[in-house]
Amino acid sequence: MGDIMNVENYMVIWKHFDQKSETGIHLKANQDFSLPYFIEGEEKVMFQAKEPLNLNPLHLIKGLLVGYFDKPPGIDTSFANQHAVDIITEQLVTFKTDSLENFIHDLSNVLRDAHGDTVSLQSLMAGVELLTESSAIKYDCCIDLINCIDNDALEDRLAAVQQLKLLLSKIDVKQLNPALVNDYHKMIEIANKF
Repeated sequence: MGDIMNVENYMVIWKHFDQKSETGIHLKANQDFSLPYFIEGEEKVMFQAKEPLNLNPLHLIKGLLVGYFDKPPGIDTSFANQHAVDIITEQLVTFKTDSLENFIHDLSNVLRDAHGDTVSLQSLMAGVELLTESSAIKYDCCIDLINCIDNDALEDRLAAVQQLKLLLSKIDVKQLNPALVNDYHKMIEIANKF
C-alpha cells in the first residue's frame, strides 16, 4: 500500500498503466506510467475495503491537481506532471469550461468547500506550476496561503510566508479583476506582517 497518500476523508491513489494500454496509446506513452486519482468519502471507504471503483476523468483531474507535488515511494510521477495540462485541457469541453484557468479555479473552489484550504492550496499551487502566467490563480493561491498560515495548517510557516511573498510579487495587477486590486494590496500588507 506504499503508493497511497492518505489524508483525512480523501486520498490520492497512483494507478499504474501499461504503455500499450488504451490510456497509454492515447497519451503516446513511451513507457509504463502512473496517474493520480483523487477519491473521497464513500469511494475512499470502498477502496480501503478493496471494492472496485469506477474512476472517471474528474477523479483524474482532481488527482493531477492535488497530487501534483506528491512523491509516493517507488512511483515516477514525472509522466503525470508532464501531461497534466494536456489531460486536463482535453476535458474542458466535457465539463463545459472555456479555459484551463477557469477550470482549475472552479475545481479548487469545489475542493476547498469539501476539504478545506490546504487541499485547495495544493490544487492552486499545481495551477501556478501549470499556468505560470495566470495572475488570477496566483491571487487565489495567496488567499489560501494566508488562511493556511493563519490557521497554522502548514508544516513550514517560514517557507509558506516566503512562498506567499514570492507569489504576490509575481502577480500582474493589470491582469486582475479591478474589484480585487484593493484586496491584493491588503494581502501584501498582511504578508509583510507575517
